[in-house]
Amino acid sequence: MNPMKFLLSIFLIGAGGFHTAFAAEWIGPDEKLAGKYDTKQLEQLLEQNKPARNENIKVVPLFRNARSSNVLVQVRDREPLHRHSDSDITVFLLRGEGDMRLGKETRPVKAGDVIHIERGAVHAYINRGPEPAAALVVYSPTPGPKDRVLVEEQTKR
Repeated sequence: MNPMKFLLSIFLIGAGGFHTAFAAEWIGPDEKLAGKYDTKQLEQLLEQNKPARNENIKVVPLFRNARSSNVLVQVRDREPLHRHSDSDITVFLLRGEGDMRLGKETRPVKAGDVIHIERGAVHAYINRGPEPAAALVVYSPTPGPKDRVLVEEQTKR
């Protein structure tokens, strides 16, 4: 198993049970199996949840409780500049390459990178690849309905 898959598996095992299993070789609870575990591969999840041609961002909920929320996010082009008022987030970039803007700084990122974004930090992802980028995003604690706040670009005069 490659080191990224191993680290992701270790993190996900510690994150608690998903109702929809996730990531390469991830094993998680499935209520239908009465305590047994079902495995789904990342490629299966992405294939089953492709963004439509006119869909820029697709979010697939994987797990949610009071302590955290885990979603699979695919970005075709870019996110708008925004911040989260309720949650810190950790982004595990699983596929793609692009730029991550954090505050006034922009850094290149690629599959395998892990990005922590503190609550309130202004940020946006810009996809630089030909296919939608995919990331596991972990919110802690679980965000409320007004967590994501769009931010307008401030221009100097």
